[in-house]
Amino acid sequence: MEAIQTPTIKAPGLRRKIGVAWAALAWEGLWPRLMPLLAFAALFVAAAHLDLFAGLEPWTHTGLLAVLVLAVGGLVWWQLQDFAWPAREDAVRRLERDSGVPHRPLVAVQDRLAAGEGDPMAAALWDAHRRREVERLAGLGNKPAHPGLATLDTWALRLVPVLLLIVAIASAGGWRADRMTAAFTPAFPPPPPVVANLWIAPPAYTGKPPIYLDVNDRDKLLRVPVGSKLAGFVDDVRGRKPPLLAIDGKATEFTTVGKGKYQVEQVITDGKQIALQARGDEQARWKLHVIPDLAPTIEFARPIGVDKWSTKAEYIAGDDFGVKAVQLQIRLHGSVLGDDALSSDEEPEVLRIDLPVAGNTKKVSDTFVRDLTSHPWAGLKVRVMLFASDAIDQKGSSAVETFLLPERVFNDPTARALIVLRKALTRDPKGYRLDVVDGMRMIQVKPESYRDDPVVQLGLRVGAARLAQNADKENITESQKLLWDLAMRLESGATSEAEQALEQARQELRDAMQRQAGDEEIERLIQQLYDAMARWQRELAEKMKDPEERRRMQEQAEKMDPNNTITGDDLQKMLDKIREMAKNGDREGAKRLLEELRKMMENATPMMAQPGQQRQPGQQRGQQGQGNQQGREMMNQLDRLSRRQNQLLGESEREGRQQGQRGQQGQRGQQGQQGQRGQQGQQGQQPGQGQPGQGQGQPGDGQWGEQQRGQQEGLRRQLGDLMRRLDENGMPMPESLGRAERSMREAEESLKRGDPREASRSQRRALDNLQQGMGDMAEQMRQQRGPGNSQDLAEIEERERKGEDRDPLGRSDGNYGDAVDTGTDKIPLELERQRSREILDELRRRAGEQLRPKEELDYIDRLLKTY
Repeated sequence: MEAIQTPTIKAPGLRRKIGVAWAALAWEGLWPRLMPLLAFAALFVAAAHLDLFAGLEPWTHTGLLAVLVLAVGGLVWWQLQDFAWPAREDAVRRLERDSGVPHRPLVAVQDRLAAGEGDPMAAALWDAHRRREVERLAGLGNKPAHPGLATLDTWALRLVPVLLLIVAIASAGGWRADRMTAAFTPAFPPPPPVVANLWIAPPAYTGKPPIYLDVNDRDKLLRVPVGSKLAGFVDDVRGRKPPLLAIDGKATEFTTVGKGKYQVEQVITDGKQIALQARGDEQARWKLHVIPDLAPTIEFARPIGVDKWSTKAEYIAGDDFGVKAVQLQIRLHGSVLGDDALSSDEEPEVLRIDLPVAGNTKKVSDTFVRDLTSHPWAGLKVRVMLFASDAIDQKGSSAVETFLLPERVFNDPTARALIVLRKALTRDPKGYRLDVVDGMRMIQVKPESYRDDPVVQLGLRVGAARLAQNADKENITESQKLLWDLAMRLESGATSEAEQALEQARQELRDAMQRQAGDEEIERLIQQLYDAMARWQRELAEKMKDPEERRRMQEQAEKMDPNNTITGDDLQKMLDKIREMAKNGDREGAKRLLEELRKMMENATPMMAQPGQQRQPGQQRGQQGQGNQQGREMMNQLDRLSRRQNQLLGESEREGRQQGQRGQQGQRGQQGQQGQRGQQGQQGQQPGQGQPGQGQGQPGDGQWGEQQRGQQEGLRRQLGDLMRRLDENGMPMPESLGRAERSMREAEESLKRGDPREASRSQRRALDNLQQGMGDMAEQMRQQRGPGNSQDLAEIEERERKGEDRDPLGRSDGNYGDAVDTGTDKIPLELERQRSREILDELRRRAGEQLRPKEELDYIDRLLKTY
């Protein structure tokens, strides 16, 4: 017989009421234990809002927080160590007590029949009993929890933290999250930042300045040339590992040089980004653009030309960062030497000529002019190329030019024969060697063909013997040089060596100017050119002692235009101009004059070997040019007199103003004050100087007047000498010069009396008459125009034109054309060069006066660097 199951009886709301009873029991056991913890928290929040943690040392603050955390932990443990959550039976019992029902109906409902479960009657009675208890459960109810804090805290101290919290929040102006954060975070100083000093140094040849890398300029674009070096230092005292420098992700570790100090060096070849990493983070980043270094370019500006015997090549070279070197290479064209002239392993011979370049110039435009007629290839077709290289030895080449290398034209028949032998030896050294030996011996046995010159005879004999015995390349080269030297001796005589030395000195000076050599080297080379010119003139004078040679030279002079006839004085003056222009910094003008000197030496007939030597009566065609030269010299002298008179006029006017100021000071009772000119005092006064208001008795007035009078007298005597020279040369003397001489004499008398104002009036009249005299002389020379004076007339007209376009202070009045670059090379006139030299000397003198204002000294330094 199966047992009868007891049906489940459900009471509405019973589970909720038991849960509320359980919560009441938990709250009554937990709240008294939480109150001290909450009071502790309220006190901490109140202290934070009252900003009691401000001003504490970081470590003190940290220690206090640690103590508070330990205190809270201990308090929590002490308060909750005996706390246990209530059981369900406790909650049921609490609900029954709160409801006030007897006999515990909840237990009765949940109980089971102890015996007689199989008896229907017993089961029915038990079920009826349970239903009756369930009906009693409807009256169960919960009562509020009673933690009993009033019993535990009879003094109500639990309210003190609450009141403090309210007061603290009110005084702080409300809830302050910043003060709460400050209470929990001690004010430790922030870690020192990573200090980075990085820079990029471009290669020196680029001429670009270093670039400083600012860590604050994030993503800044850096444009640097290839090959630049990135270097610098990083200070990271808190870093545990060395920083990293990453270029496009490729990291380079810094080198440790000390505690927290690191350095790095890295060459930049490519990349698009630079990053600095330290302490595990990216500290800075920059964008990168690497500028490539392109190969230089060079081309012929014009086809290669021939200037008489000289080879002339104009070229243009350029490079993005500067051309370092330019080289001209010449090779024989085709198989001129023949297949058997070179061995199978021998490279063709190349003539290499290094051309001067001024430093790392980005653009080079120059002209190569060189006499190559002495080379064995003279008269043969050659191939020419130009090569340019930059600072990193990148090379660029020009197109190939083919031309006939010029050869010298020899008038002497024996010299021509020697040159023919030389050409044969150049074309085929092996095939024509013995034929050349025979030719040299045939010429040697005829002394009358080379005017019984023992030097030529000995050279032919020794050269033929050596060439017959030895056929190596070195001996062939020596034989070619010997044939050339003998031919030049027969053609030009002993002066050929002097001419070669002169041309070499000229070329060395030009090359030095092209590469911007120092002043000492330029001066040394100029002196070398002077010495070579003097040697050439001396040897030419010795040669002119031979009647036959003198007759030949005169015949050549008769066939030439007298305007192309030069003298020793002309050559010396040109050398003086070259020296002066080089000193003044006008090296381009000096280079043009050197080229003019070369043309004069090639195209003109020198008629006088020494400066100052006069022409013979048979040279009447050149006398007119000499007269024009004398007129030009007198014009230059007259211009110098005018400029000196202008200076004296300025000094007189300045002294007159200073005397007027001293006179006014004397009227106010300030007698005895020192003059503003700073001159030494002198007792006494010149007679006639005591005019009213002029400060009689001022020290230094008499001394100044005497000095000025002496200078004015010297200037008047120079004018007198010039007038006497005009009369001796049969040239009409302008009346304005006579008036200028009388005005100068009047100025002397005024200066003797110590009257600078009256002296300035006379000096101004003298200056006006001198300038008028220059115009009158120019007009006379214009009327006497003839062959050979076109250059003199051009200089006079240029001087007059510029004089008309000047203001009263001598400055340019507007643009009359000099500011326009016409593309024509102009050689400065003598007056312009002298004036430039005076200005440069005055600037240098003022630069040495350290008492001048700093701004003025800086300005003078900039002028000196420019000019």
